[in-house]
Order: sequence, then structure tokens, then C-alpha cells
Amino acid sequence: MIIKAKFENILSFNNETEICFIAGKGTSLPTHVHRAEKRDDISILKSSIIYGANASGKSNLIRCMNLLKNIALGVFPKNNWDIFKLSPEKKVDSKLEIEIKANASYYSYGIIFNIKGIKREWLYQINSRSKKKIFERKQEMDSTSYFFGEIEGNEESRQFIKFLSDGTPIDKSFLSEYHKRNGKGIVAITNVYNWFDDNLKIIFPETRFRGLSFRLEKDDEFSTITKGLLHYFNTGISDLKRVATNKEETDLPKNIISKILSEAKPDENCCVASSDQQSVYFFETDNEGTTKIYKQMTVHKNSQDEDVIFDMDEESDGSIRLLDFIPMLIDLQFNSAVYLIDEIDRSMHPLMSQKILDYYFTQLPKDNYTQLICTTHESHLLDANFIRADEVWFVEKDKDGSTKLTSLADYKPRVDIRKSYLQGKYGAIPFFANINTLNWRKIKNKI
Repeated sequence: MIIKAKFENILSFNNETEICFIAGKGTSLPTHVHRAEKRDDISILKSSIIYGANASGKSNLIRCMNLLKNIALGVFPKNNWDIFKLSPEKKVDSKLEIEIKANASYYSYGIIFNIKGIKREWLYQINSRSKKKIFERKQEMDSTSYFFGEIEGNEESRQFIKFLSDGTPIDKSFLSEYHKRNGKGIVAITNVYNWFDDNLKIIFPETRFRGLSFRLEKDDEFSTITKGLLHYFNTGISDLKRVATNKEETDLPKNIISKILSEAKPDENCCVASSDQQSVYFFETDNEGTTKIYKQMTVHKNSQDEDVIFDMDEESDGSIRLLDFIPMLIDLQFNSAVYLIDEIDRSMHPLMSQKILDYYFTQLPKDNYTQLICTTHESHLLDANFIRADEVWFVEKDKDGSTKLTSLADYKPRVDIRKSYLQGKYGAIPFFANINTLNWRKIKNKI
């Protein structure tokens, strides 16, 4: 679970900006909180909803989380991020930091970096009252220094850790190098790396789960739950199937099909989506090297309870988007997953995003350490009977053009939250110029 995160001099974030998911003392909606069980534990919110106008920085918050995940796992983006460009100070270094709960322990992991690589990297084990350094890495000129806390094992383990630190490239995190070389002696590093790799999942508006029908065929339990969810959300879809087709009937470019078929290997499968992301094709090669092509289709029931097959492009964008969320809901049911969703309401009816969150709050196991954090414009979610004030954050541009974050809990709301939001009392809504200042009449007279 994410406890808090900090961003500095990256994308639309200028000075250090923090978003916090520590639960307040309020007792409303107790099932929305994983309460501390011990003195040093931290009570963490199970969800957060982030509001903001277009271009306010909502998506940048998710992008920063994704960037930190990639760097932690060893993928340093050479050209996939920007510093805050509007600062007159022209700062070079960016900072990302996150506090998490992983394997029943709490950690703080952070990096300071620039286009050349990582300048600082650190990991602490923390609790509600103290913190203990696991390791720290500092890049100064052409040399890198490391400090390590307690290392389990013998002298050989300590020597291996030194060998690892000396050989870590400037554009690789120590977390990833430790994992890559099967490091031993520092359990905290393994816990944090695995959390980034296994627990943290990020869904962008264009993210698609293409292999749903294949998974339904291979996993009976997954199939049963999926069909139940399709019924629960009243999509009209009763099932998904793969239907045999041929290369002449696909809407994939011919060069793509030729490449897939020429590179196909025995007992290997390939899943490809069309350019509009609607049609999904499966290329399955058997042990003799013969490749068959299947197309993913939806199944509806007619009035006689008979199956009727539909193309994916015959389904609404909202239904397609919901299909992308089904694997997430199943994952949250069985695993301690953390999902960040950018624009959960994209292409969907306003009540559907509320239905998804309601399912998360009411239908999933209460003892799973899961979290669902999303950005949205959907004001229907702003209901004190549905969401806690400390679960809501507002994103807007500051005077210098940077992104700032404000918690609804800071306003101590006691009125209609949705109405107050739409009236602009919390900010985070579009600000439009006065139409009378656009000088349209003057322009019209000149035409």
C-alpha cells in the first residue's frame, strides 16, 4: 500500500509536493481504512479519488508514480520525462519519493536524478515514530559512495553487497541490480523491489487487457468470476470467446501478419490488437509449427437464451473500458495489489465508475491490503455517504503554473460536497475567460 508520495521538479511539479493516504481520525466509513493494529503501525486509506481540471496535473501524478516504478525496476527513461520548465531557477535534478507498506513492514524509498542518471538513492525502514536506514547511495562527480545498515549473513555476503554497489551503473537503481544478481542479506530491498514489480499496477486511459478471452478458456475460476462481473455490471455481455479466422479476414496490416507468421515458433502464442485497439487477434502455433488465428468476440443472449456473437467494435466504448477493469477487480480480490487508474471515468457512464468503486468497497475481502487510487472528473462520487473527506484530493495550477494538491479534509466539509465542488469552492475545476472579453464582435466586423 502507498502511504504517501512526493514529487519535485518533474513534469508540472515544481517545489516538493506531497500526496498522503494516511487515514485521519474520523470514524466514517470504517471499511475504507486499513487501521493500525499495533502501536507503531500506520492507518492507511484503501482508496483515493483525485479531481482536477484538464491540464491541472492529475495525469502527471500518475505518470510520476509510473516513472518511479520503472526506475526502481531498472528501466531509466532517457527521454520520457521533463523537469518543471516554468521555474526561473532552471533546476536540473528531479526528486521522487514514496512511502509504502510491503510484507507487513513500512519503507521509504526515493531517488534524485537527472538526464545523466541517478544522483542519490535511499531506502529506510519506517514506522509511525522512527526510521532506520537500509542503504543510501550518493553520486559525487565521478565517484559513488554507499552506506549500508545491517546486512544479514557472513563476511561473504557483505563483500558481495560491496561488489554490487561498486558495479551499479549510474542509470540503474541499486534495487534492480540487487535483484538482478540475486543479492542476499538485505530483506528490505527484496521486499521493496517485489512490491514495485508485483503489487503496483498502473492503468492509463489507453491501457488495454487484450488477452481476456484466452484467460477465460484456460482458467475456470477466472472465467466464472468474470461472467459474474459481466452480469453484475449489466453490460449485456454474457461471455467472451475466441473464434477461428484467417489472415485475409483480419484488419491487421499485411506486413504485421507476415512478420508474426514468419517468426512464429512451436508452442508459442501471440496476442495483437488492431490499430484502433478494438479488434484482438491470437496467433497460436502448435508443436508442429502450424499457426492458427483466432479473433476475440463477445457473446450476448437473445430472447430465446441462445448465444449471439458480436464483434468487439460493435460494443460501446464504455463496455470495452469495463472489460479492461475486470482483471483488476479479480486481482484485488485475491492479492494485495495497489492500482493507480488515470481517468477511471473515461468512456463510461457517470454511474459506472461509482459502481466499480462500490464493488471494491463492498464486495472484496476486507483483510486484503489493497488500494485503489484514481483520477476523475466525475462529481457523482463526491458524496459523504460514499467517500471519506480524507480520500478526496483536488489538483490545480498554482500562480507559477505548477501543480498543487489539496485534501478535501482540509476544508472540513459539512455541506453538499458535490455542489460545493461544482461551484468552485475547492478549486480544481476549469476557469473560463469571460466571453465578453474575447472581442468576437470586433473580429466579426472585420470579416
